[in-house]
Amino acid sequence: MSFSAEVEELCLIIRRTGEVGEDGHVSVTFGQLFETYVTISNKVVGILLRARKHGLVHFEGEMLWQGKDDDVVITLLQ
Repeated sequence: MSFSAEVEELCLIIRRTGEVGEDGHVSVTFGQLFETYVTISNKVVGILLRARKHGLVHFEGEMLWQGKDDDVVITLLQ
């Protein structure tokens, strides 16, 4: 799967599983996303980092770790 296809799929999953906030952006916690996405790909963190680099998602911190960062909110920007 190409980079763009992986990122598109990730954004679609965030849209499907997340909730729309007051600002109109869709957000999901890393724990929710990981549980949903792990069945599709074990590369979710790498894809998230690339998506953030391209301005598609926002989350706090440099890296996300399963368990430790399950409550970190990931926001879809586009």
